[in-house]
Amino acid sequence: MKPEVIVALDIIDRDKITNLIKTLGDKISYYKVGYIPFYAFGWEIVDELNRMGKKVMLDLKLDDIPNTVSEAMKIILAHNPEFVTIHSNAGKDTLMKAQKIVQNKTKLLGITLLTSLDEEDLKTLGVSAELKENVLKRARLCKEIGLSGVVASVDEAEIIKETLGEDFIVVTPGIRIGKTEDDQKRTATYKKAKEKGVDFVVIGRPIYNASNPSDVIERLEEEQI
Repeated sequence: MKPEVIVALDIIDRDKITNLIKTLGDKISYYKVGYIPFYAFGWEIVDELNRMGKKVMLDLKLDDIPNTVSEAMKIILAHNPEFVTIHSNAGKDTLMKAQKIVQNKTKLLGITLLTSLDEEDLKTLGVSAELKENVLKRARLCKEIGLSGVVASVDEAEIIKETLGEDFIVVTPGIRIGKTEDDQKRTATYKKAKEKGVDFVVIGRPIYNASNPSDVIERLEEEQI
């Protein structure tokens, strides 16, 4: 099964966002609202996407003490996102309280390790565990608590699926088309994400910076790029 595309709206040009959604039409059902559009437009952008019949991945990467995160979740749920992200390193208590608030009202996804980090970064941060081992340990904690899935790179997707089951959702950012120079280190192609069993891929710049975003989606699905 092919991974479903979630388009990241990491831009602050409101007209560009509106035109992009209209251009992609029925080709895309999921959109990611992260820090950039959320800080620019607040709940307005989330609610508008809902009105348009789109599903929202609210990527605010919650990371705070248990009470603060659980109270924030109550506010978030009023806006009906399909996915909400939370840092797995927030700790077991925070994850448990957040999941208790969520129940079946949305799908909580644990951020395992940002794709901008690699082995050297972990060493700098004082993390001794090997990268994949670290990611799997965090993913296992999320599964045990009852989260719906995790956000992880393509490199870890296969072992997560093999260890924690096919029903445990894996969402992968850092999907790139051709060679690019940017802030992501653990990147991959759409084709590789499919091979590794990823459920959803998050793609931003290669789509919203394209002269023909619809063509990019079609070529991805046909595995031409």
